[in-house]
Amino acid sequence: MLFSLLKGEITQEEYLRINNITLIFRKLPGYLYGFIYKHFNETLITINDQLSYEKTTLTILHEFAHFELHHTELEILQYKVDDIEDEADRYVKFLLEERNEFYGMPKMW
Repeated sequence: MLFSLLKGEITQEEYLRINNITLIFRKLPGYLYGFIYKHFNETLITINDQLSYEKTTLTILHEFAHFELHHTELEILQYKVDDIEDEADRYVKFLLEERNEFYGMPKMW
């Protein structure tokens, strides 16, 4: 479904509603761009409100990747945090490259 968002088939608001995700903007320490977590049956994504537009957009995509890769359902101690962060980054990069090829757009990475 993230690919549908990137292709413009659905809006970010629709993606959030369909997946029962709440997006929150808060002041966070500079090293922390955002994070995703489950609270009962709702998924929450908190984004650092001090980020640039471009960094905010990529951070939201990164957190959506965690959602689609079911990282919120993992017992975090089972996996190295760096591994799941790298996996989310690779997923976003793959989807952006696929979208760029689909639309004949230049690579963003």
